[in-house]
Amino acid sequence: MGEILRTERLSVSFGGFWALRDVNLSVDEGELRVVIGPNGAGKTTLMDLITGRIRPAYGKIFFSGADITGKSPDEVAAKYRVGRKFQGPNVFENMTAAENLTLAAPVHRTVPSSFLRAAPCGVTEKAGEILEQIGLAQKKNRMACELSHGERQWLEIGMLMMQDPKLMILDEPTAGMTESETHRTGEMIRELLAGRTVLVVEHDMNFVRQVARTVTVLHMGRVLAEGPLAAIENDPEVVRVYLKSSKTEEEPGHAGA
Repeated sequence: MGEILRTERLSVSFGGFWALRDVNLSVDEGELRVVIGPNGAGKTTLMDLITGRIRPAYGKIFFSGADITGKSPDEVAAKYRVGRKFQGPNVFENMTAAENLTLAAPVHRTVPSSFLRAAPCGVTEKAGEILEQIGLAQKKNRMACELSHGERQWLEIGMLMMQDPKLMILDEPTAGMTESETHRTGEMIRELLAGRTVLVVEHDMNFVRQVARTVTVLHMGRVLAEGPLAAIENDPEVVRVYLKSSKTEEEPGHAGA
């Protein structure tokens, strides 16, 4: 499998401030890449650029060989099949877990129409399989608002899986989770998303150690380092600008990032 995502000198500024500058990133098909860095490093901005939420000042984005620079979010999602999970769970709170999954299927159904007719048989079966995989089969008829924060995060991951994207972007998928939920999320990503192309933005270094192979470190809008996790954790500059402070935040008595 070859390269599926590439950025070339990707840059964007806001009011004269360069949030991202000259970022070159290459991700292979089937790879799980983790992006880390201090707050304000440009991680979310990079995801916004890839998914078309913002346009670059200059630079290019290529996906599956096509230039998607400046494409609309809808086109990036529908035509190029790039799916994104944001930091907080984005689910339909007053629909059941099963209904959230069937609604996420790419069959061009609207929210009102979902109440008027049943989902196609294949969609229902796929939703059932994913509910089992994300550990929510016993809660399939529970309203999303009745689920715990971690369960809603898993439900949104399941909604992404229903769309079968070629690239899954997970923006801080463990935000707000308990330690056990975070560990379960790591297991889920390793087991369920194996073979998929996944781009993860995360602060929790214990979680990063659980899932990462290749890590890209952003700092002040630029790529500071990139490589295997072991090398990244022993890079003096990465330790100085990020890992040292991250370790302090993870110690007992400190709030997590």
